[in-house]
Amino acid sequence: MRRVGGFTLVELMITVTILAVVLVAGLPTFREWLRNTHIRTAAESIQNGLRYARGEAGSRGVNVRFEFTSSGAGWTVCALSGATSCTAAAAASADNTLQNFVAAGGSADVAPMVGTSIGAAGTPLSTPASAGSGITFNALGRPLGYGTVAVSRIDLNTAGKDGRRLVIQISSAGMPRMCDPNLSLATSPQGCR
Repeated sequence: MRRVGGFTLVELMITVTILAVVLVAGLPTFREWLRNTHIRTAAESIQNGLRYARGEAGSRGVNVRFEFTSSGAGWTVCALSGATSCTAAAAASADNTLQNFVAAGGSADVAPMVGTSIGAAGTPLSTPASAGSGITFNALGRPLGYGTVAVSRIDLNTAGKDGRRLVIQISSAGMPRMCDPNLSLATSPQGCR
């Protein structure tokens, strides 16, 4: 009698068992990868918002502010015409709001921490970004109040979870730079100062 091609029930059960073991072993790694992707997405969004605010300040010739909103890594960019915050600028005229980013999906779980000095990137910041904290760029693209009141460093990590931490450092010239505090700038271009 000739055997018909295909899987037997035993072969199928062995295949399903091996597949289940591989999936269970890979699930924690997948979660970590997903969390790291959310952190990087939020960091790139904030960095792009900072660059946009700096560029608009130079092209418009007015003070432009990058400001965190109340939703995780959400932010807004506005032109300041006598106002000191984006909330006040938006109340004066809807045209003052230049760009708005609402953190959604995994970016909403990212908790930005802010500091007024760059400091040692290896030491995590502990002050959460609150609605209204941010940085104002003048018409030359330089931050106002650098090192005293303006945000010059932003740490990003998922709220209440261990994982990768990324840092955005803003130079005195207003240039934002994203770096990994676990790497040294001497050995890697992605490292922090």
